[in-house]
Amino acid sequence: MATNATRFVNAYNTIDHSLRNQYNFKTNITFTDLIRRCSSLNTVIRVYEDELVDLARLRNAIIHNKSEVLIAEPHIEVVELLEKIAKLVSAPPLAIESIKSGEVAIASADITLKDLIIETSRVKHSSLPIYKGDTLIGVIRWRKFIEVLGGFVIESGRSIDDFVNNTTAEQFLVNFPSNNHFAVANNKVTIEEALTWFNTNRKLTCIILTKDGTPSCKPLGIITTGDVMDLMKILENY
Repeated sequence: MATNATRFVNAYNTIDHSLRNQYNFKTNITFTDLIRRCSSLNTVIRVYEDELVDLARLRNAIIHNKSEVLIAEPHIEVVELLEKIAKLVSAPPLAIESIKSGEVAIASADITLKDLIIETSRVKHSSLPIYKGDTLIGVIRWRKFIEVLGGFVIESGRSIDDFVNNTTAEQFLVNFPSNNHFAVANNKVTIEEALTWFNTNRKLTCIILTKDGTPSCKPLGIITTGDVMDLMKILENY
């Protein structure tokens, strides 16, 4: 049966090797430096950054540097924490397995804005992917839609009815482009990767998951900013 020290070292090495392989860091940087650099690249590391730096010091305390002999036993709670982090880093859960299952609500490019309003109300989503045939051409956000609608009425003097009845979703996306608020990823994207995307791009409101990660593939799921807290809880309890 493995001792606490052996389990600790194995988990420590798993984190070290996984991060270097994932982000192409060389072996000549220290574990602490590795953690500091990865904190901006990996949500898990950012959450546990300070703990990992402290555990690096503990690792040096329980291993004799020259002989690599284990000279101390860490507490079981410390071991289990490091093993949890190692699992999250080396074998993180997939986002597609953690979001609500079911058919993704989408709208056709030729739908009028009036019908889009009705559809958005029905599905109760703040972002609705728009497809032309089998290809994603954009995502209409409810907040952006309201801003554009108000601005249109003020600037043109035309009625809201005129605008929503005679403008299609495709025309809206062409006239009011905004592509940095959504991303497309394949169904192998992990929870950690999805959370990192939201953290690094504050304008991102949704990630659409497809089999191959391209806009021309059927959507398998959608992650929105409303899912972030739930995904964080999954990582905490993983």
